[in-house]
Amino acid sequence: MLAIVDGDVLLYISIWGAETKEEARENFDSLFDSILEDLFTTDYVMALGGPDNFRVDIYNEYKANRSKSKSTRPEWFLDLKSDVVNEYEGCILTDNCEADDMVRIWANECKQPYAIVTVDKDLDCIQGLHYNPRKREPYIIEGNYADYFYWKQLLMGDSVDNIPGIPGIGAKKAEKMLEGIIFPYERKEVVCKAYADFYGEEGHAYMLANGKLLHIWRKENDHFSLSKEKYNAYVNR
Repeated sequence: MLAIVDGDVLLYISIWGAETKEEARENFDSLFDSILEDLFTTDYVMALGGPDNFRVDIYNEYKANRSKSKSTRPEWFLDLKSDVVNEYEGCILTDNCEADDMVRIWANECKQPYAIVTVDKDLDCIQGLHYNPRKREPYIIEGNYADYFYWKQLLMGDSVDNIPGIPGIGAKKAEKMLEGIIFPYERKEVVCKAYADFYGEEGHAYMLANGKLLHIWRKENDHFSLSKEKYNAYVNR
């Protein structure tokens, strides 16, 4: 079993209530040990988000609503992150992407059983075993649900990351629109038509923009793409 760890999640859990970097580091180490213990493994890879992120270059309001939470981080937060990267052999700092991207890339490349360790629902687009380190609970994401979750996000966007999606479509409406659909191409068709209905001639451009922000890489530089021809073909079915 390989534990594929979203290290950013562990960092934020560890600093909660900690008054010093040393206390937070103890929290981190204890939490990390409990994860490996619960998964009955010693094998892991872990990603922490680096200073650069291509999504900000695409949309400067990406995660802008998190600026307040960043300002309340302890002054030693980046030192703690640096210590973890340097002292955990299986840990890397991402380059121009997010920890989420590396987690999905590793899962896609993995040739052995793995568990996705995170509390971030964005990673529910990954099929397989997941483990919530806050609740210490495992759960399974089936392949069909992973695809459904992906297209649902493209409809509703992500308010946590400040990604707009289609105005007026929230979780309940998106779920209703995709209800009963079995095949991935049918979900794509629903989403394309929804963008066309709301944005008209600009629907393709808006879908591309949101897709590039929401899509989590399966391999390096795996940006969301959909040609205008294919988009129109789905819209006009």
